[in-house]
Amino acid sequence: MMQPLITRSDIARYKQISKTPFDDKLHEQILDAQLLDLQPLIGESFFNKIIANPDAYSNLLGGGVYMHDGIEYTHYGLSMVLTYFAYARYMMFSSVTDTPFSVVEKLNDNSRPADTSAKKTLYNLNREAAMQVWQNVHNYLVRTNHPDYKRACNGTPGRFRFKKIG
Repeated sequence: MMQPLITRSDIARYKQISKTPFDDKLHEQILDAQLLDLQPLIGESFFNKIIANPDAYSNLLGGGVYMHDGIEYTHYGLSMVLTYFAYARYMMFSSVTDTPFSVVEKLNDNSRPADTSAKKTLYNLNREAAMQVWQNVHNYLVRTNHPDYKRACNGTPGRFRFKKIG
């Protein structure tokens, strides 16, 4: 079973998220972000190495300072990338719950849920932020010639290149 690389408290370092003992939905969104957002960025092999031994990649996950061509840079870390992806998913999908009778959206008497367009805006803004942070981490991986990162990973999921043959 895949373990989450971040927790609610990691997300709370960067984003406002309510405190609750019920983390099942958040856990689900973190795992989805790892598998569906992070893995395509870094490649399956590298992803599996990190999942198998996250302690060996603590600098990559947590971020840090590095030197390249005599210039000091800061990389934000894969945990921050994952935080933005997971938060985006949580904002979009957290109110949808599977029940024995149907899939429902949680409602109560004292509040009104955010409408779908507001959730979609939050989702998109946080995914864009995740990609900005990812670009910073990508630069670190390329500049330091990280041995597990293949440059064949172009870091842009969902985009395909087509070549005309002939």
